[in-house]
Amino acid sequence: MINIFNTLPTCTKIFKRMRYYFYLTNIIKKRNVKFNFFQHIHNQYNCFQESEPSKNINISLEKKSPIIILPIPKQSTQFHKGGLPRGITFYDNNELLAVFDACVSTGDLNRGYILMNRLSHEAEPSFIIQIHNRYLQALVDKIKKTGDFESINKCFHDLEKKYNIIGNETTFALMLKAALYIKDPEESKITINGFNKLWHLKKKENIGKIFNESSVLDHQEILNIFKIMNINFSELKQEYRHILKKVVDVDEKGSTNTYLFHPLENVPELLSTCVSGPGLQLLKKTLRPLTDPNTEINYDIKDLSGEFHSTSFNMARQRLLENNALDTALERWKWDHEQLVQRGGLSFSKTLNPLLFEWHSLMIPLIKEEIERCKNAINNLSNKRNSNNTETDRLSYGPFIQLLSPEKLGTITILEILRLHSTGGIAQGMRTARAILSVGKSIEKEYASELLKKNKNILGKDINLSQIFGNPRQFQSALYKTQNNVNFEIYPKWPVTVKAKIGSILVSILMHVAKIDVITETENENISQKTPAFYHTYQYQKGRKLGVIKLNDQLMKQLGSQPLRGNIHPRLLPMLVEPKPWISWDSGGYYLSKSIVMRSRDSPEQINYLKTASERNNLKSIFEGLDVLGSTAWAINRPVFDVVSEVWNSGQEFAEIPPVNSDITFPPQPTSKDPGERISWQVLCKQIARDAQNKQSIRCDINYKLEIARAFLHEKMYFPHNLDFRGRAYPIPPHFNHLGNDLCRGLLTFHEAKEIGESGLRWLKIHLANVCGFDKESFIEREAFTTENLKNIFDSADNPLKGSRWWLTFDDPWQTLAACFELTAALRSPDPYKFKSRLPVHQDGTCNGLQHYAALGGDILGARQVNLEPSNRPYDVYTKVAELVNEQLQKDAKEGNHLAVLLQGKITRKIVKQTVMTNVYGVTYVGARNQILNQLKNINDLPREMLFNLASYLAKTVFFSLKSMFTGAHKIQEWLNEAAKRISKSINTSLSDDINLMTSVIWTSPLNLPIVQPYRKLSRKQIKTNLQSIFITDPNNINPVDTRKQQTAFPPNFIHSLDATHMLMSAVSCKNAGLTFASVHDSYWTHAADIDNMNVILRETFVKLHKENIMENLLNEFRERYKGYKTLISISKSSKEGKKILSSKKKKLQETNKISLINNDNKSETYENLSTKDICITNDEKNTVNLSDFTSKKTDYLNLENSNSILEEKNESTIETNTKSEKKRKDLIHVWIDLEFPPLPKKGNFDVRNLRNSKYFFS
Repeated sequence: MINIFNTLPTCTKIFKRMRYYFYLTNIIKKRNVKFNFFQHIHNQYNCFQESEPSKNINISLEKKSPIIILPIPKQSTQFHKGGLPRGITFYDNNELLAVFDACVSTGDLNRGYILMNRLSHEAEPSFIIQIHNRYLQALVDKIKKTGDFESINKCFHDLEKKYNIIGNETTFALMLKAALYIKDPEESKITINGFNKLWHLKKKENIGKIFNESSVLDHQEILNIFKIMNINFSELKQEYRHILKKVVDVDEKGSTNTYLFHPLENVPELLSTCVSGPGLQLLKKTLRPLTDPNTEINYDIKDLSGEFHSTSFNMARQRLLENNALDTALERWKWDHEQLVQRGGLSFSKTLNPLLFEWHSLMIPLIKEEIERCKNAINNLSNKRNSNNTETDRLSYGPFIQLLSPEKLGTITILEILRLHSTGGIAQGMRTARAILSVGKSIEKEYASELLKKNKNILGKDINLSQIFGNPRQFQSALYKTQNNVNFEIYPKWPVTVKAKIGSILVSILMHVAKIDVITETENENISQKTPAFYHTYQYQKGRKLGVIKLNDQLMKQLGSQPLRGNIHPRLLPMLVEPKPWISWDSGGYYLSKSIVMRSRDSPEQINYLKTASERNNLKSIFEGLDVLGSTAWAINRPVFDVVSEVWNSGQEFAEIPPVNSDITFPPQPTSKDPGERISWQVLCKQIARDAQNKQSIRCDINYKLEIARAFLHEKMYFPHNLDFRGRAYPIPPHFNHLGNDLCRGLLTFHEAKEIGESGLRWLKIHLANVCGFDKESFIEREAFTTENLKNIFDSADNPLKGSRWWLTFDDPWQTLAACFELTAALRSPDPYKFKSRLPVHQDGTCNGLQHYAALGGDILGARQVNLEPSNRPYDVYTKVAELVNEQLQKDAKEGNHLAVLLQGKITRKIVKQTVMTNVYGVTYVGARNQILNQLKNINDLPREMLFNLASYLAKTVFFSLKSMFTGAHKIQEWLNEAAKRISKSINTSLSDDINLMTSVIWTSPLNLPIVQPYRKLSRKQIKTNLQSIFITDPNNINPVDTRKQQTAFPPNFIHSLDATHMLMSAVSCKNAGLTFASVHDSYWTHAADIDNMNVILRETFVKLHKENIMENLLNEFRERYKGYKTLISISKSSKEGKKILSSKKKKLQETNKISLINNDNKSETYENLSTKDICITNDEKNTVNLSDFTSKKTDYLNLENSNSILEEKNESTIETNTKSEKKRKDLIHVWIDLEFPPLPKKGNFDVRNLRNSKYFFS
């Protein structure tokens, strides 16, 4: 979706809300619903007035929309390849669309034409028009040079001849544009007038509608067409008259009222600090378009006054930041290289950027050679005899590699490999497959960004705010034009094989040219030698052989110690202006980088549901919540940053920051010949080397974060957000945000400052106690903790590095230091209550997942332990579980359990915490056992050989204790697990007779977000690349579901969707109440002065959410969504029901000559020849066979595990070794019955409204 206000600064709250409702108005208008936009805006204005949440809170859930039910996807199969040009090896329409787009973009119009015809076959008319417009655009671009109008005219008339379709206004705009370039002026005039008549004849609409297409026609072209058509002002409808006036005004003035504004005019230079990073000054040199005095920043001064001024300036900078990201990085490398040469060409090993420029310069010729080879392969398509596999590959990826310049391809490759070196999952390197695909994906994203740049001025540059808001006719026209152009540009996803091939080629070229100076010290001299900066090798990880790309040790040291000047991709940075509001599933966040509202984990099924929900206008609450999170303005905490800078420059190990040089000292080799002793020595050496490599990677990652913080030191910044597939919100910039580690959080403050007041000062003291880990006590005790430690707090603020370093003794030292600075400043101010604070104060839920479970299950005891019930001091569920475990240990010890005897008196809160925390999110018994095992290793007086057995016993005891405390919650969890099992092992026989299990668990959140579990079996594809053969999973392939993952993941995913709903509801309510709001999942942040108000909102939203019949709504949705589905059960042939079913089925199969299959021991043969209809329970059989006992109980009775193995035996044969199991199996008959769900468990007596009086709900 192209947002008509992208190019306009919108800084006030009312304008931002209006922008959303402009879009909404058009959607509703299209559905013929009466809607008064301006009256609606007037009614909504009150939501921007500040109010007392405790007195006037208006919290409401989105009205439940009809659930979205889409056909289940069919298993991927390759369709017939007929009609495709040679060299096209793709079988999916989405892949063909990507190839088509690449072909027409690079001028390969012959292949583009063949693909267009293939894609148009049996397609929707709107899609046919869309791809023909895309092809016409390429032809129009070509006619400017050739003047060939015939091919364009043929393509236009093919629409009607072949498909009986008349093009839309975009099609006619393209034809008029092409007609202007006909060499014969008289023929051009006749053609233009002919299209004018054709438009009136076929469309019976005013010609002005075509000229709304300013993304196709520029002002001069519109003026020329007006003159040729001899159109008078009076002939145009009122809604289109502004077009003629606008064009005439532009023609007369010769400009577009765009003013140039010097980016640094009247802006003082920022002070630099002694940090081993580029800082703001160096970043400005890197991003020269933002700071260079010769760079022009265009924006319309007519729209600017007061606060709009800085917003417009920052908008221009943000666009330049996104627009020129790669060019400015290259400029920085070149600039540093030139400076080095001027200083006498010192060794490249001392500085990084000149080295990168050298690599880039060497890459360009090789990339150009590869592009030429691709062009030659495409041009020699007819020469089949001389083609080989390499040439065939070039036919497939050739059109794509030509879409970007060689310079950009080289820059992207270098930046992406440098980014991956600390996040590639391998110490001192990255997995080859990940590196290759990451480079390919980055190339794809850059191309999508360039397409967005082409259409950013869809309204024209001279439209301003006053015109849009002051002229309803212009508003309606602009709105229509934007809506009409939504699908003008095609943004198809590239095939994964293409991304792998391109990534492989570019990474291979980089590895070939990238050399680094390595100095070897000898007794007489230092010898400098160039060695490869990267090398490809293999290593074993968890028993699997993996191809990896490793970095030279010297390069790793440079990355960990030198400033990353120009090496941070700006699309991964915070934003300088408020993010683009979310108005559709794929429009929001960054302005020139395409983002979608959900990280779908490569699930086409989820995207289809998301897109449908967006088109039905079901996601407005989701969009509004994300806009609230994105609109929170942040700043860098300067005092904390100064301390971090000093520590970083010292190069010493400090807190979580590793030292700059980690010298590895290995223990001496054992002198003994004992193999066991030598193996132990080797394991120890590997661990020491691994630890050193990990420290180096951590330092590189911190360097990345500090460079970003340094660059934004004096800036106001924003974090655009989107969702994961469960609905949880995450910032899009990955490297530096408030969801990061303790260092990131300590470096961030709100940009806005608020007077703290008496209540706020109290909460600031409580917050300091919380970050110190003193968060299990009452508020009075926490406040007293801070008061008692004021001396330490002042010392920490005054002498953070030379004092007692009290702040370093806690688990979150940087957040503790930030709180010390803030509290010290407040208490030392003339009036502490008047102090303006910017520090985010946190309110954390008590094991938030268990809070939702307790509310769903109605557990009174459990609700009390997670602070849903009022109390004088906070309960701690982890401590309570530890107490219950100890009680059980005492009982077991008295009964002679030797494991319980060993563990008595040793079980603490810390040992059970992780298992309790993750139990709600689906931790398995094995996972819990390993968690506890790691904790038991820290207890020295336990026998080492007994640790595994002790952990196994303790894991069972923890689960039992949790079950006794959260009885109702446990039953809810079991019900969710059971429902997911039945769904994932069901099929829709009304759509297909195929027995493949394709049904995902799908549900709708209380905010109308459709959620599709993405867990399907992986089908890997082997791709031969320049580096190695890699195996990748194609996200476009639809495979059967992974029933086990669908089952085990549903309970935690469902709870995650509820806490995500609570967070988004709270965000919107806080915004409406005038509060600044941020969240880290179940930790909610605001100013100290607003904590009391936010806590009221958090409680009210939770009560509102759980007053809904969440579980009943879920059950009803499942019944509606999976109506008509069948699930497989196993029944004994000797049972009463089995005999009746067997008799009925034999009679039916005799009629179809399949009777021999019913008792066939070869189940693979049986199920390949029997359809679902052959073994379904019919309506007549339902009347004679009572299966209610089977469908109302758990699937242990249904024996679906056996049925699953039957289906899987199509591909895998198993050897039965157990005679009893074999006999039991032969006694079973397998039949499909209607999918039904067990009844919901009875809810307990806890009343969620009691929560309103619980002050420790979030604390």
